[in-house]
Amino acid sequence: MKTVDYNPAHERLFKESGPFFHVCSKPVADVIFRDTKEKQLAVLYLALAARESNTSILAYIIMSNHFHVVLRGFDARLFYDRFVSLINNYLRRHGRKDSLLPEEPTIVPINTVVQLRDVIAYVLRNQYVVDPAANPFTCKWSSGYLYFNPQLDTMIALLPYTKSENLSKRRAMSLSCTAEGILPPGLLFLNDDVAPSSFVDYKLVEKLFLNARQFAQKMIKNVEAQVEVATSIGEEFILPDDDLFGIAWKYCKNTWGVDKIRQLDSVQKRELAKYLKLTYHSSNGQLIRITGLAKTDVDALFPLSAK
Repeated sequence: MKTVDYNPAHERLFKESGPFFHVCSKPVADVIFRDTKEKQLAVLYLALAARESNTSILAYIIMSNHFHVVLRGFDARLFYDRFVSLINNYLRRHGRKDSLLPEEPTIVPINTVVQLRDVIAYVLRNQYVVDPAANPFTCKWSSGYLYFNPQLDTMIALLPYTKSENLSKRRAMSLSCTAEGILPPGLLFLNDDVAPSSFVDYKLVEKLFLNARQFAQKMIKNVEAQVEVATSIGEEFILPDDDLFGIAWKYCKNTWGVDKIRQLDSVQKRELAKYLKLTYHSSNGQLIRITGLAKTDVDALFPLSAK
């Protein structure tokens, strides 16, 4: 049976444009990318790794201690190896051998267009999940602002970008933090930032969605799929409170026929807490806020994860 996500044109485009992969690294330290300069460098290295591996990036995010990329092309491993080599060489030169990215990658094939949409949403939401103040549509260290942005063409036309081929060797060395100072043509720079629009295939992403509404719905209403993506790469995915409230409300409605969590008795609240903990890895603090159980009750249920 076809779902609302099914569209023959999207299916054909997916089959003709692939293969696609979710590429990411495991966190090896609390912080790898310490400041703006190092995150700028990581974004540039994504662009360089994609060019050198003959792959293209559909979406990405740089977190403080790991990264996620949705990649198109056959050489996902070559992309990962090149990116990690660039980052780790930089870290070694700065005496930070304890922060090296792992040489063994996490690379998961993406087998359907629906899965591809889910992974894109997962990647772009990553910062928001750990920081509710973050906006997945505007996060500086992701490609989130590119898609269905009516102002993007105007920004590209009006901002004073410099083409990589017009940079002096000294400037290229400074931007890339490499002795070679060689940058591929076609990249655009605004001050010290490489422009994501010059290396992310955001137009292909837009073609894989019906419209901006479907894209936004995947970003904000696709909680169960986000958990599936996290499981596929071995990440523990903790939902923000607002997403978890929606899941808890749905569970209460389906299980006990009640519209408000506060209508539950203590036994039902404990059952709800167990469901949220086991299914969504909710923290004890979240369980207290959402179920209304006392801290002592929640910590007694889950003593090893009490916070």
